[in-house]
Amino acid sequence: MLLTSFKQKNFRYFLIGESFLQIGDIAEMLVLAWVILDKTENPALLGLFAALRFFGTLASPFYGVWVDKYNHKTLLLIGRLVFVSMSSILLVLSVTSLLEVWHLFVISTVSGFARSFRNIMREVLTADVIKPHLFANAIGLTRSTTDLMNILGPLFGGLLLKYYGISSAYTLILSVYTGSMIAGYMLNLPYSKPSSSQISMLGNLKKVSKYIKMNQVIFGLLIMAFIVNFTMLSMKDVLLTVFAKEILFIGPDGLGRLIASLFSGAFFGSISIAAFTVFQRGGRFLLISSLIWHGLGVLLIFTTNINTFMGILFCIGIFQSYVMVTMATLLIKITPSKMRGRVMGVRSLAIYGLPLGLLTAGFITSTFNAQTAMIMQVILGICVTILVVLTLKKLWYVK
Repeated sequence: MLLTSFKQKNFRYFLIGESFLQIGDIAEMLVLAWVILDKTENPALLGLFAALRFFGTLASPFYGVWVDKYNHKTLLLIGRLVFVSMSSILLVLSVTSLLEVWHLFVISTVSGFARSFRNIMREVLTADVIKPHLFANAIGLTRSTTDLMNILGPLFGGLLLKYYGISSAYTLILSVYTGSMIAGYMLNLPYSKPSSSQISMLGNLKKVSKYIKMNQVIFGLLIMAFIVNFTMLSMKDVLLTVFAKEILFIGPDGLGRLIASLFSGAFFGSISIAAFTVFQRGGRFLLISSLIWHGLGVLLIFTTNINTFMGILFCIGIFQSYVMVTMATLLIKITPSKMRGRVMGVRSLAIYGLPLGLLTAGFITSTFNAQTAMIMQVILGICVTILVVLTLKKLWYVK
């Protein structure tokens, strides 16, 4: 059952490409976040930098329309080429000792447009390369494999940055981005001719907005996507860096271990969903997991022992995967194929909760401290989840 989807050659290429992208993305975030905090000593600037990585999310609804209209493989390769180009520029700047902090902000912003596009393509391509009855298995495998890359990326990135500098770290990042392009080229996707639809971009956006408003389950899933991005997913890119440097007093390699602990738990959660259908419980499972996920965040506030901290992060990672995999599975299952790209475009817009959460976490940390930022975001996440349970009851019962 666990490797059912992996037996299909096309899915293997898809999984390899996504894994390469993820190891590059997570290693890049660790390296650049540490460099910026180290050079500026300003958590608010770190929050701004992390938020700019998701600025491209604003274009997600337009990306969704393009995905429904144009050839998927061509779009995939163009998006991955942006990652290769930006990492190449940063590597050259670091090797020539011309790299400045403002370069990191600009390059990260440009890469953010490709990152937002990648999020939409990942969901849509899952439906392209796998049959509907295998969606939960395929998404669980994809998530667990990329979680594994999230373990390896911070470990390698942190060690390379500490002992060999940013140039060596970016050699790794450029290599895996290039590998993702090669894997994407090997994909055998159903050819889709450009759509001849006369509906304008604005007309498409109005159509998908009306569809979402009429579907309580999808509306609820999008609210949950926004709030978990704002609260718990933003923790990794700002608060963990501050905890590592100013509370646990560990270097970039130690930060790598913290992130690896988080995604070790996420890997366990994803692989359990892929392997056991008992975990595929739909809306009720999603909402209960969200409450536990946020609740575990409170424990970090009272922990200064690194081993205990890593253990809590492992548990947080498990429920992170339970929420994110279940959310993605339900969206793909419920949304008809002709609307999938546009709905996923709006779904990616919900990711804008992440940069808003990053900015908020950075500001609160600079004004007060990281513990205050953590508790405020946890309380908000729990309150919104409870509100969704009480007002969007169809989500609670959906399978």
